[in-house]
Amino acid sequence: MQNRFWVLLISAVMFSFTAPPARGEEIVRMAFPTGAVEFFKYEFGVIELALDHADGDFRLVIEEFEGMTQARIGSMMQEEKVDVMFTGYSLEREAMFLQVDVPMTRGLLGYRAFITHKENIPALSQAASLEQLKKFCIGTGSDWPDASIMEKSGFCVDRAPRDQLWPMVANKRFDLLSRAVHEGYREIDVISREYPNVVLSPSPVLAYPFDLFIYVNRNNERLHAILTQGLSRAYSTGDFMRHFLSNPHIRQALETLKDPDTQIIQIENPDMSQKSRDIDPALWENIVRRNYDDDFGYEPRDEM
Repeated sequence: MQNRFWVLLISAVMFSFTAPPARGEEIVRMAFPTGAVEFFKYEFGVIELALDHADGDFRLVIEEFEGMTQARIGSMMQEEKVDVMFTGYSLEREAMFLQVDVPMTRGLLGYRAFITHKENIPALSQAASLEQLKKFCIGTGSDWPDASIMEKSGFCVDRAPRDQLWPMVANKRFDLLSRAVHEGYREIDVISREYPNVVLSPSPVLAYPFDLFIYVNRNNERLHAILTQGLSRAYSTGDFMRHFLSNPHIRQALETLKDPDTQIIQIENPDMSQKSRDIDPALWENIVRRNYDDDFGYEPRDEM
């Protein structure tokens, strides 16, 4: 059944729904940092696809909070103040919540380009090996799980709150800010207007198995089944791939990764369970080698 899907965005300190749900309509609640929703339209669109293709009638309520962190959103979900969240994969989150086993960007989040001060570009462009790249200190968010991946591979990693990362790289507090290639493309224009000495370097790219996943409270098996059903149907109809390929920054990232001049340096992700490693390869694959077709939808395994 086709869902009637609304997205309501509110800025508030406490959840207070100004209108009751319509008869038969179910509210799905999310929390997000103030001002960050604009940068994550693609990811919210994946949740829209899931709810729109599942049986039922849903209204997604996204509420913004100043200074909200991923850790705080997770706590709110444990307290059942929110129903769903998306965040970078970690063993801890997989154990704490129910994970919807569909990588939201098909693994693209694990291809990391670097935002840096323009004075670092000559040296960075010469980094053609893992050991050469390790000479740079990389900045990441305080609670970003990929910080651990890089630390275990021997990188110098400097953690800081998300809203401090861009002024820190502009002021050379660390050398490189790690962003997925498509994230870098969608952010750099806004960032460079405030920090004109900050640039995005599309090469080299550090790559490892990693992505965003959708999580729900462990007691909410019903919502987990709804989201899983919806995403499976979205893949079967081709709507997921159309959403994926219609994003201009994802398109730009795919072209960058396929460019023979892009140096891709691979490392392992030691912080991934066997369950997540075994996710259907039609959903989690080597995106660089895939020749995408706009009109072709990949159909997941029946047991998804």
